[in-house]
This record gives sequence, C-alpha cells and structure tokens, in this order.
Amino acid sequence: QITRGEYLANHVTLCMDCHSTRDWDIYSAPMMPGTEGKGGDVFPEEAGFPGTYYAPNITPSALSGWSDAELYRAIASGQTKHDEALFPLMPYLSYSTLDVEDAKAIIAYLKALKPIENDVPRSKPTFPFSLIMKTIPTKAQPIQRPEISDSIAYGKYITTIAACADCHTPMEKGQPIEHLTFAGGMEFTLPNGKKVISANITPDKEFGIGALNKNDFIKMFKFYENNNSLRVNEGEFNTIMPWVMYAGMTENDLGAIYTYLRTVTPIKYNSE
Repeated sequence: QITRGEYLANHVTLCMDCHSTRDWDIYSAPMMPGTEGKGGDVFPEEAGFPGTYYAPNITPSALSGWSDAELYRAIASGQTKHDEALFPLMPYLSYSTLDVEDAKAIIAYLKALKPIENDVPRSKPTFPFSLIMKTIPTKAQPIQRPEISDSIAYGKYITTIAACADCHTPMEKGQPIEHLTFAGGMEFTLPNGKKVISANITPDKEFGIGALNKNDFIKMFKFYENNNSLRVNEGEFNTIMPWVMYAGMTENDLGAIYTYLRTVTPIKYNSE
C-alpha cells in the first residue's frame, strides 16, 4: 500500500510537486531529495493569485493529529479537519474521483514519510475570494479504478487524478473555460518572474498532440528519467511542467493517458 502511495504521490497525483522544495536551477524544477512533504511552496498575489497561498507541511510532524478520514476529506473534498476550505490550486476537485484504495495508499505513504519540522505560514486569501473559496469544496465522488485492459476508461482515470486539465485548460475570471478543456493557454509565473504558457494537449494535429504517436508521447516523458539533472543557466528557458516527476510514471500509465487524450475533442487553439 505504501509503495502504491509513493508511486501516486510522486509520479501521478504529484503531491510532492507542491509540498516539497523544487530545485529551480534544474530543468523542470525536480524535488530536492530530503524535502518530501515539508511544504512551504508559495503562490503569491504578485503571480496573479487571489491572495498568498502556502503549500502546508504534510509530513507526520504536521499531520500526527489527523485521522485517515480527515486526510481523505482534505485530499478529495478540499476541507481541513478544522472545516477550512483549501485553495483549489490543490486539485481536490480532480482528486475527488480517486479510487478509495488509491486514496488510502496515498494516506499510508504520507504517514510513512520522514517527519520534518517546518512551520509553514497560513494562506491569506483576499476578499471577496476568501468568501468564494468556502463555496468550492464538494463531497468526494470516488470511482473504482478501471481495469488496465480498458485503456480509454483507465486513461481517463489517470489523466483526471493527475489533474492534467487543471493546468492545460485556460481560465477566465477564475473558472476553467469548458469548451477549451485541454487546449492549453494557462499562464504561469516562474520564481524568476518569467512566464510560461501551458500547451494544447488535445489531438489537434496543428496545435495539439495529434501528430504524435503513442511511442513518441511516452518517450517525451521518459527522456527525463535519465536526464533529471539538466542545469538551467541564467537566462535559459525553464518550465513549471514537472517532467522529471512524471517521467517516473509507468509506460502503461503514460500510454493510457495518450489513448484517452486521443478521444477528446481536437481544438484548433494556439495556446501561445
């Protein structure tokens, strides 16, 4: 169970992406070893957020007083044990569909992490989002993980819990533009102030991934499995896309994502 949770938290749901320290001197800013779950990543108002938000410490030193049910509620429903709403940058709306056994595996892994003492500041949403945020959490809607043999359904499940749409769908007034789901165009500000824009991952052949075959799609990720420490010099391009973490996903899971994405509506949208 812990092994499954480690795989999900580090390579699929990417809990460790925000709740650890990323090394921005390396391409795609992989997690610094030894910082797993310590929290502290900041998402400031200057970067376009409605307030300043901090990824909390999720090691046992901070979660020792949380029950499994309370952790599940936070992960899949977006509410803490103190009934506080989480900022939806934490993709609990995507995690809400987690198979209960997968959710239990993630919780088991979090409880097995090395305790790290790290007092993270409280997030500070600005008004009126401080009120709006309270209306977003919703009841979890877990599904049973589809059989791997059902590649489209299984691929949809993995794509959903990996929250691909969260970054690859443009937003307007804080809401995803539904008819542009997976079409890219969301803008992110890197720590150095530079901006990057998410790619169109619909099967459109001109602007999306329609010209890629499954093998090329998988290779695009797996390249970073053996190239996980590419140094970025000053002035060179970096990305918020966690290629290095996703590179640890199995070829089967990456292939299933590709298979599912090939079934979504192709959108002629230039995300740049």
